[in-house]
Amino acid sequence: MAIKDWASEKNNHAIRYDDAVFAGPSLDYFDPTYWQSENKVTGNAQGRGTTYFIEHESRHWVLRHYRRGGLIGKVLTDEYLYGGLGSTRAFAEFDLLHRMRELGLPVPEPVAAHVSRHGLFYRADLITAMIPDSQDLYHALCHEPLDAATWERVGETIARLHQALVYHHDLNIHNIMRDGEGTIWIIDFDRCAIRDGDGWKQEMLDRLQRSLEKELGRCETFHFSTENWQQLLRGYERKIRP
Repeated sequence: MAIKDWASEKNNHAIRYDDAVFAGPSLDYFDPTYWQSENKVTGNAQGRGTTYFIEHESRHWVLRHYRRGGLIGKVLTDEYLYGGLGSTRAFAEFDLLHRMRELGLPVPEPVAAHVSRHGLFYRADLITAMIPDSQDLYHALCHEPLDAATWERVGETIARLHQALVYHHDLNIHNIMRDGEGTIWIIDFDRCAIRDGDGWKQEMLDRLQRSLEKELGRCETFHFSTENWQQLLRGYERKIRP
């Protein structure tokens, strides 16, 4: 992987990309209408905005436009105060993913990050490689229970992030994936970072537990129990304190 940067002549567009998978920077690649016109969109997912799944030259990508949530999102839907490229949401997430991939952590491969600057504000997009044959654990748990070994692997994967001092801002059951081989992946590293100390690690686990309990209260067919949480913690502790 060779990371490269590109900027437009007027310096109002900037792209950081992996030239092994992103052959030449193109602003079109961050425009969903371009991919739709090329008949390359294979699906989408709804969240704060729409995430697009794209097939391009036998590669499968995920294109996400950064959007705000909460009350401020009603005013500044997708605009953020500019404080340098390195601090933009897209470039920061790209760089963190790249670092975690170098550490061998099971996170998406970063493909390209895009920032469009206008005055004091910017908009941003991120392309990552799709995790093949995968499903988030929320949808898995809506259909069937997970065995103890899977819950333990979830705990082990979170422990690996903590050992690498990776803080996840919003670790919830929607951001944990399982692929066809049973490998557990963590996704969505917006506003995440490398952090010193230990106090935030329990906060991450607490957030995940609240997420599971919240979904349990919403859906009668959501397969989660206190025993499952203990299985997750068992895997976590085994990895943290072998």
